[in-house]
Amino acid sequence: MKKGFHILCSLYTFLQMVISDTGYFWHITDIHYDFTYHGRQLSCNKTNLPDNVGQFGDFWCDSPWLLVNSSVRVMADIKSDVDFVLWTGDTVLHAKNEDLSYDINAGILDNVTDVIKTMLPSVPVYATFGNHDYFPYNQFPPYNNLLYNDTLDRWGSWLNDLSQQDNFRKGAYYTQKTRSGLRIVGLNTNLYYTPNKAILNYTDPADQIAWLNSSLSQARQNKEKVLVTAHIPPGVYTPDGVIWMHLIYHEPLISVLREFTDIIVAMHFGHDHADGFKILKNEKGKTAVPIFVAPSVTPSRNPAIRLIKYDRSTGVHLEIEQYYLDLLKANKNGAAMWELEYKTSSHYGLDRLTAADLSNLAEKMKEASSNEFKNYWKFNRVTPPKNLAEACNDECHSSIICGFTEFDMDNFKSCKASMVSKASKPSNFIADVLIKLVAVSVLYSSA
Repeated sequence: MKKGFHILCSLYTFLQMVISDTGYFWHITDIHYDFTYHGRQLSCNKTNLPDNVGQFGDFWCDSPWLLVNSSVRVMADIKSDVDFVLWTGDTVLHAKNEDLSYDINAGILDNVTDVIKTMLPSVPVYATFGNHDYFPYNQFPPYNNLLYNDTLDRWGSWLNDLSQQDNFRKGAYYTQKTRSGLRIVGLNTNLYYTPNKAILNYTDPADQIAWLNSSLSQARQNKEKVLVTAHIPPGVYTPDGVIWMHLIYHEPLISVLREFTDIIVAMHFGHDHADGFKILKNEKGKTAVPIFVAPSVTPSRNPAIRLIKYDRSTGVHLEIEQYYLDLLKANKNGAAMWELEYKTSSHYGLDRLTAADLSNLAEKMKEASSNEFKNYWKFNRVTPPKNLAEACNDECHSSIICGFTEFDMDNFKSCKASMVSKASKPSNFIADVLIKLVAVSVLYSSA
């Protein structure tokens, strides 16, 4: 009897797996490999740098090779049988242009491409550039150039679609379908980055917006689900309150994305060196698409990578498992012991990661003292050591809450003003009650 019961349980579990068709993918970003870490230390902030930097990195420098290698190796160690990897750029170190060159940047891209191919040889990688990957940094041109051409060869085994080669040569963007049928749209949002001067005379640099509109229209016709990925995220970076892109490009980009929220299941970005999310509303103002921003490998904070569980048939994201390296502990022990930082199911109580689920979570975070917001702030900073922990005051809190849903600066500021107004109402209410109590007291004492 017991044996039959166990067989039925096993069959039920198997059927659940078949029906749900669950898959996984990794997201790694902002590696910023500093090949001079043990020498000239080109990326390091020399003012705050300790006398002896750690072998796995330092909070005032970019990544040494030991950290780069470890971050890719641990993905293979934790889960190598993933459907794909998202690699959202900024692989080159932070350094002055006079200390870099095209050949140096290309060599760095070669190094990291090779280690990913070595550690995860059979896994497709959907890679996009970061703003530091071009030389000179930030100045991505809206036309064919040496970096685009060379990288097409470098990533050719991943970009295994002849129809996308012209798009990549033109502007380093492309689209491909995964083995399960999910369509990946890889964008070059560095074209729109505010320091980029190479695109100022163009209304649609590299015709990327027009191409995006056309590609999403075709995907809708084909009844496909789409995942959008790139380096620089749209919307407002919080808590600083900055939009990373030129508004003349940011606004039409958001407009196209809003138009196709019925087929876009999620978006993934890097650049912020912090963990976060946003919620894009559709044209009718309803929550529609979750946007995820992954923290960096480079140790501006503790290094991190993330594993995403999703439903292959719908593209709906089910879980994020974030792994991080306690940098101080790793340097002290001489070993990189990556740890699970959090799971969205256990730390946020979410069994899915739809826009509606994130919207409900954001609603709970409106109370700054809530466990949900405390967790979010800690993970946003990648569980920092006590001496580097930062407080999030009222200004910081309101910025984060409004940044979840507001993609326009005027709306973002109005949202913050509204939060400040609401926050002041309880104290005004208490003051009114006290005044009335005093008035009643005086009335009775004089009677």
